[in-house]
Amino acid sequence: PGGLDSDSCGYAVVAKEALRSNKWLKLEDPTHGADFYYHFPLAIWVNKILFRIFGVSTFTAKLFSMASAVALVGVIFYFGRLLVNQWVGFFGGMSFLLTNHIVRLSRQCRMDLPVSLFITLALLTFILAQRHSRLYYLLFGGFSCLAIMVKDVFGLAPLAIIFLYLALCRRWKEFFHPLFIAGLAIAILPVLLWIRLDQKTLLTPWYHSNFLHLFRAKRFIVPWYYYIWALITKYFYFLPFAIYGGYLAVQEARTNKKYEFLLLIIWAVIFPLAFSFGRQKLHYFILPIYPATSLLVGMAFVKIFPEALKLKIAAGLKLFLIIGSIIMLSLPLNIRSKRFAEAVAMAPAVDKLLRQVPEYEFISYKQDSSALLFSAQELTKLKHIEDKTALEAALSISSTKPRFLLISAQEFIELSPATKENFRVILKYKDRIVAVENAPELVAELP
Repeated sequence: PGGLDSDSCGYAVVAKEALRSNKWLKLEDPTHGADFYYHFPLAIWVNKILFRIFGVSTFTAKLFSMASAVALVGVIFYFGRLLVNQWVGFFGGMSFLLTNHIVRLSRQCRMDLPVSLFITLALLTFILAQRHSRLYYLLFGGFSCLAIMVKDVFGLAPLAIIFLYLALCRRWKEFFHPLFIAGLAIAILPVLLWIRLDQKTLLTPWYHSNFLHLFRAKRFIVPWYYYIWALITKYFYFLPFAIYGGYLAVQEARTNKKYEFLLLIIWAVIFPLAFSFGRQKLHYFILPIYPATSLLVGMAFVKIFPEALKLKIAAGLKLFLIIGSIIMLSLPLNIRSKRFAEAVAMAPAVDKLLRQVPEYEFISYKQDSSALLFSAQELTKLKHIEDKTALEAALSISSTKPRFLLISAQEFIELSPATKENFRVILKYKDRIVAVENAPELVAELP
């Protein structure tokens, strides 16, 4: 039970509601009772499809992110092999797999690994367009479009990186190549079409409450050097090798005129630099740089390790993965996180309650609303309240429907007597209770 963090539960709930309502546009967020405008909708659409095929579960909610992470390791290998050789790809993929929070975030219902995958594929196809055929520009545009549709401004990274790269290399004619222009059209036009179709959700709420929020939010007091510190503290074991790999990449560009290596430098720098200007800073905002730094680490390892040692490292990693897999599959080890265990445990009893009423109101006060909405099959809407005055005001409004209140036992005791007298505690689990108003006949037990 459990396993999804707070944001993951929120995204999974939106996908679950999209499946229930069969909506593709104007998606709703049941946790906050509003339109979903926090990110562009591709990840929600994919999760909706996965829920329809495999059913709504914690595992299915993680599937898109996990599959993206697995695919990304393979893409990094082929990227490294294309740039230098298979050893750069191997050590790049291995270092990516061992990077802090890559495995952890891949086991969540988030957009960070999918957008990293599409950014990496976009840049890989750009290099293929330079080396083989300009037709790859069409794939560059397609993957850029997918990156934008997964995580909005994050997904603009391939376009920004390529524009900087071509400008630094003074390859101005490339901007006017018909297939490059076609690739840009493929990247942008589907996004504009979606904006046109879903403008109510996007234009005002997303732009003002999400995009500008990154730059204007006053409640975030984060220093400008946050991402430098995050890299030093979370990536310290690979950071020296990535810096050395960056030096080798610059040398390749200067000595051998292999300017494609500059693309890795731009890629590794652009996210920390761009997001340092925002007020809100979180370490996973720069997660898409790690495929680039992993490739730089791969270049460093290839330079440092002799051939015999490379083979021993590869053999040792293979042995470690085989033994580790056998142990994980054979022994009854439960390494799953039990986040929001109370909400997960109470969900079946909440379902039993809601099946007994045709209509209801459900209020959650300072509780794990997203986790409960995702875990309970019958609960499709609730009102989440954080302020006690707002709670008292909401409960003072008379209602003819059965009204449920999810609250901690201590918070319930502290409610005003006039409010409490109308409610009956019907369900209790640890320090959480569910009280009901206007439904004296309802009963429920924890399974």
